[in-house]
Amino acid sequence: MTRDHGVADGEAAGGETASGEVPCAAGRLPGIGHLIPLMTRPMPFLQSLADLGPVVRIQLWRRPVHVLTAPELVHRLLVQDAAKTEKGFVFDKARGLLGNGLFISEGAFHLRQRRLLQPAFHRDSIRTYTAVMARQAARAVSRWEPESPLTISERMHELTLDVLLEALFATRLGAGHKARIHQAVPVVLTGFIQRALYPSPLLEKLPVPANRRFDAAVEDLRAVVDDIVAQADRRDGSDSTLLSLLLAARDEQTGRPMAPLQVRDEVVSLLLAGTETAATALSWLCYELACDPDLQDELGEEVRAVASDGTVGWSDLPRLERTGHALSETLRLHTPNWILMRRAVAPLQYAGTRLAPGSEILFSLTALHRDPLRYPDPHRFDPGRWRRRGDHASRKLFMPFAAGPHKCVGETFAWTEMLIIAAAVLARWRIGLATPGRVHETATSATLRPRGPQLRIHRRAGRVPAPERT
Repeated sequence: MTRDHGVADGEAAGGETASGEVPCAAGRLPGIGHLIPLMTRPMPFLQSLADLGPVVRIQLWRRPVHVLTAPELVHRLLVQDAAKTEKGFVFDKARGLLGNGLFISEGAFHLRQRRLLQPAFHRDSIRTYTAVMARQAARAVSRWEPESPLTISERMHELTLDVLLEALFATRLGAGHKARIHQAVPVVLTGFIQRALYPSPLLEKLPVPANRRFDAAVEDLRAVVDDIVAQADRRDGSDSTLLSLLLAARDEQTGRPMAPLQVRDEVVSLLLAGTETAATALSWLCYELACDPDLQDELGEEVRAVASDGTVGWSDLPRLERTGHALSETLRLHTPNWILMRRAVAPLQYAGTRLAPGSEILFSLTALHRDPLRYPDPHRFDPGRWRRRGDHASRKLFMPFAAGPHKCVGETFAWTEMLIIAAAVLARWRIGLATPGRVHETATSATLRPRGPQLRIHRRAGRVPAPERT
């Protein structure tokens, strides 16, 4: 492939092109635009746009949207041009759930809230969380039943939720409350993506089953979060959890505490983001390991050399180099956050294309990480590419947690958690597919989840045969 659109690092995007001259993706239908390919085959569609240029126009209903297909441009959008943008219409639909939480808020308010939460995600704080992560991981994976079909996505979501609740909120919910969260989260994440694609907000008010399920899931999630906050409020406030930081915060001018609604917004945001990305990535890692027993053995040997029982601590993490490479490759090939948006609030210019205020901008981190010009043989799971450390290791090319002032505040927390959980699994189990079949990715939710055959685990004394690839 010889695609070259002339996008250089730090490009000033000289030369002006009117928006109407930007290449438009094929397959646009009257009235609905590119809605069908985006909904039915989202990743192939988004990946195909790079061949048209660094800036491509698509149409969602009657709304024009500009897609950035070059990682250098996306990095500039998120970093240098962050003050010239706000969250786009996909995030607008999330406000009904997340309110003005960290992942939705903008400007000075966002900066204040981020600074408030950052101590809970400082490396020193995360070092203290590793014991919680290791204990929860060991407890969970030791209860898995060998030879029985395992729905890995459910197990990983349960585990990351338990870690988050204990480490950040010092809370242990009963089985009923946790079940309500697990039932609500996929409905919520699917619902707000669907609502973002509605042609009119009026459709959200229709009493159809999808809307009723979404509204009920939002209310249930908020009710559980209210219980979590109430538990924390009854404590003496002497702990140093993230929730205690929120409850102890005072307005610099008025001295008033954070409004209860804002506390709820922040907790709901963290509950979703703090479980979904890590659980989805770990589920994909397990599927990839099920297809490569030799890699499993290699990583298992590394883990047992560091900690024979797989219980690793903060100081052990740098020694899990190959396991870290496998996680990096998982986050490259299966970047969970497959679609993100921004909206211009000031004039922008990318690769010669001028975008006026109000322009909607879309980018897919997953598609960027599958670009064959930057990642040779991009659909092959190859942790070795991270040992070779090519240009793809650049922060401008590899952004699984985004970049700039809205970069995920919990990135280090997530990396630490995923390494610890992966080590616990690799030390105890070999993973295989319970039945033959192909693993698919589903992008109907806010994250790119695996869908396919269940897994089957075997104790380390055994050997998992390589599955037949389909």
